[in-house]
Amino acid sequence: MGEKFWIQEVEKDRRENLTEKNLDRLSAFLCRELEHPALASQIPDRTHIFHGSYNDHDLTRANLELASNVLLGMTLGYVEEAPLMIIFEYSSGQDTLIDLSSEVYRREAQDFVTTFHQRSRQEMTQQITELVLA
Repeated sequence: MGEKFWIQEVEKDRRENLTEKNLDRLSAFLCRELEHPALASQIPDRTHIFHGSYNDHDLTRANLELASNVLLGMTLGYVEEAPLMIIFEYSSGQDTLIDLSSEVYRREAQDFVTTFHQRSRQEMTQQITELVLA
């Protein structure tokens, strides 16, 4: 019981830390854009925005995982279709936009879902056949 609680608390702290980092990055990005507009006009309405940074691999990795989950959700139809972009800080105060919802990424997600569906159907058919023959 104690170990499970501890793991849940660690996970909660990690999520809160990730949320704080993302809000800090968003705030810094918006301040830079207000002073010197450069990228905001390239972000479509309703975009899911994620952050990454050359000096914070944990944040980048966690946000890429979140973006992958959102993309998979859009592919499966339980997340509304919208652009996915990462604002990546490639140098101190220097950002670039990366479109994570390009057709290449969408096609890969769709291929994954199709392959998963086919394998699941094959495995279920095989298990049913084995049960019938037993």
